[in-house]
Amino acid sequence: MVFVITDVAVGAPFDGSGKVFIYHGSKAGLVTKPAQVLDGISVGVNTFGYSLSGGIDIDGNAYPDLAVGSLADTVVLYRSRTVIRVFKDVTIIPQNIDLEQESCKHGPGVCVEFTVCFSYTAFPHTYNPKIILKCVFEAETDRRQQGKASRVYFLNRKPNDPEYQSITTVELHKQASSRCITTAFQLQDDIRDKLRSIPVTLTYNILEARNRRQSSVHSLPPLMPILSEEEPNVYNTEVHFIKEGCGEDKICHSNLQVNYTFYSRVGKADQFVPLPVENSIQVFSLTDQKDVVLKITVTNFPSDPLHPHLDGDDAHAAQLIATFPETMSYSGVRPTGSAMDKTVVCHSNENASQAVCELGNPMKRNAEITFYMVISTQGITLETTELDVKLEMATISEQNLTSVFATAKVIIELPLSVSGEATPNRLYYSGDVKGESAMKNEEDVGTPVDIEVTVSNRGKSLRTLGSAYLNLMWPHELANGKWLLYPMKVQLKEKEQSGRSMECIPIDAINPLRLDTVRSDSSSLTPVASQRSANRWSLTYPAKKKDVVLDCARGTAHCVVFQCPLYSFDQQVVLNVHGRLWNSSFLEDYPSGSNIEVVVRANITVKSSIKNLVLRDATTQISVMLYSELDVVVYGGIPWWIILIAVLAGILLLLLLVLILWKCGFFKRRNYQDEKLPQYHAVKIPREERPMVLEEKTGTIKKKDWVTNWTEDGSINNVT
Repeated sequence: MVFVITDVAVGAPFDGSGKVFIYHGSKAGLVTKPAQVLDGISVGVNTFGYSLSGGIDIDGNAYPDLAVGSLADTVVLYRSRTVIRVFKDVTIIPQNIDLEQESCKHGPGVCVEFTVCFSYTAFPHTYNPKIILKCVFEAETDRRQQGKASRVYFLNRKPNDPEYQSITTVELHKQASSRCITTAFQLQDDIRDKLRSIPVTLTYNILEARNRRQSSVHSLPPLMPILSEEEPNVYNTEVHFIKEGCGEDKICHSNLQVNYTFYSRVGKADQFVPLPVENSIQVFSLTDQKDVVLKITVTNFPSDPLHPHLDGDDAHAAQLIATFPETMSYSGVRPTGSAMDKTVVCHSNENASQAVCELGNPMKRNAEITFYMVISTQGITLETTELDVKLEMATISEQNLTSVFATAKVIIELPLSVSGEATPNRLYYSGDVKGESAMKNEEDVGTPVDIEVTVSNRGKSLRTLGSAYLNLMWPHELANGKWLLYPMKVQLKEKEQSGRSMECIPIDAINPLRLDTVRSDSSSLTPVASQRSANRWSLTYPAKKKDVVLDCARGTAHCVVFQCPLYSFDQQVVLNVHGRLWNSSFLEDYPSGSNIEVVVRANITVKSSIKNLVLRDATTQISVMLYSELDVVVYGGIPWWIILIAVLAGILLLLLLVLILWKCGFFKRRNYQDEKLPQYHAVKIPREERPMVLEEKTGTIKKKDWVTNWTEDGSINNVT
């Protein structure tokens, strides 16, 4: 025999203002968790629950009511409500969504229809009010809580209802009487998630209960019935997609793999070449803050060709997510140009720090997608040591996905080059030997020379050039300490734009003897010097072996190093150094017979702790040839007056020759008008008397028809 324990009420009058705990009974015994707690505060009574009276049906609904007393003169009556059990039967058509099959009754599209039939029972069996249930259909609650849009919208919803919700009512006229309602939703266009099922929740509650007979005036008003807790009023179901490209278990196990290679852009066209590799890692050389290109290949092949059923299924909603550091940003995507490759579309966030690329929905088994991702490197500075792009695969298919970091070493190659020239590049020394104390102005020193060193910036203006310097090794002394090239003026200036000047150090090494300067124009040269300079430039000297090289790098000269800071500039800066050849030193040490080469060197250095900083084409050397005036006399050439006399003598000889020929009648023409010209007569010769033969084309031999005889008087006779 099975005993069913009825509900129990327990009073606690001294728990605050007093409480009454209601416990439900069941076949398994008393439920220890109270189903309801009545509190005296809600009714304004102290010592509430001091006395209890139950088991009396005051309103006649066949359910016992409860009277709760207290130490005060107040009694509170609690009436029990009728409990009804609602039964439901849900039918879904179609049970699985076929995206290739349109199923909407009203027009094109994919629809799913829900039919729910309700009925109810209650105690006693004579209780048969008209029950009105409010039914709420709601789709994809969790998805919307994640901030994602719903993939469906209900068709028969009210105008003010959200598209993911449908609210309707159903009337149940009596117990065990079934009534049905129907609603449907349609899939949105171009949904991405075609793999996860669409959850739908049905929630129903009693909206109204209408009794068939009115209660008397003196009876208590009927109470709204309550739904039984044994039957939940929430029904959850899911509508699945027909999964193609998945395994026999209808679960898609994809195998997305990503490979990458860094490329650089060639010119302005979309032509890309791979970055060089050093020690198994690619190297990105930043010369002008250009873009870098990442060639990305995504595959969905089975991991084990011998067991292809294990993975490699279709990857639904496949995506590639690229995350960039602060020094880089997304710029765009380019196709590879292959007809087999599919066009990939990528979307970035506001600051271009992340890009999401759509790879297909689904990305089929054995598919391979390759594309170029262009990444801006404008944020790279001298402190940047590597490129680091995080590549993540995403899919709603089953796969344990891990991130891949695309890494390349960064070499900061400053886009600077240095070149130089000397004007003039040949210097001559002569005159008398003078001591240093005898020098008053720069003309006393010797021949002038100007060295121009140009630093070119082939790229954009770099922000971190404050620690870059142009160094000029100026050979100011011979190895024995005598003056070589005396520096008069050093100036570093931008070639364009602002034209601002920058100071080079050491300043005290410039014109240390404080000699007076002269103007640098050509009018300051003496006529003799101008004439010598013109003659020197117009002559071509025979090549001779260099006897002496004065170079600080070889230890044959001593240099003072002028260091000039290179601030941010866009195109070019020019270092101009004006100096004088110290004639006296060379008259003493190299009087004649020597070719002397003076080497001036310049380079660019950067004071930085950055180990990956590279400077290419950052050095140059300028050569100046020195000759003694004695050597110029030897190779000075023929004086101009000798050339003039030779030309005049040639003209005179030509006139004399013409005169002699004229006297000899060389230029007189012969006249034949008065002389008897030879006469010509033709005489026909008979055929049989022709002594000479002629071979014709036919091969026959014939005799000539005539013969010519000359007479002594010059006449001609032709005899036939």
